[in-house]
Amino acid sequence: MCVFVFGSLGCSTVGKSTLLGVGSGAGLGAMSAAALASKNHQQVTLRGAGVGALVGGLTGYLFHKLVEKKETKVRRDTLFNLESHGISTGFDGVDLKKFNTFVTSPELREGYIETHTVDDGRKLIQGHKTWTIIGNPQFNLASPKRKRGSR
Repeated sequence: MCVFVFGSLGCSTVGKSTLLGVGSGAGLGAMSAAALASKNHQQVTLRGAGVGALVGGLTGYLFHKLVEKKETKVRRDTLFNLESHGISTGFDGVDLKKFNTFVTSPELREGYIETHTVDDGRKLIQGHKTWTIIGNPQFNLASPKRKRGSR
């Protein structure tokens, strides 16, 4: 079961994670059902494989989505908090809250590079996601803050 859990976390697509879950679940379900069956071994084993495939596929899908969501949050937090990672933005020591402005977020383009080899097949590049910043953040003037009750 540990191989399934850790294996599904390393799959690059949701389809691969789900397929790995289906295969692992079917195998584990069939083995468990066969070991517990007292009669009708073949029928019980097939039912166990079916139930295991269903549970394993669902688990693989859910784990992949959970990991993908967590990775996206970490990337976004890193990108928008560069100062905490030692990268200067040019606004060090400037309190932007004093100004009635805000900074727009950069637009990101997500891509995927398929698994491939280079160096005459001696180097393997595993498939991975890429993000490209399109445009730059900009200062925008915010509307003046109004006190409550005044127009």
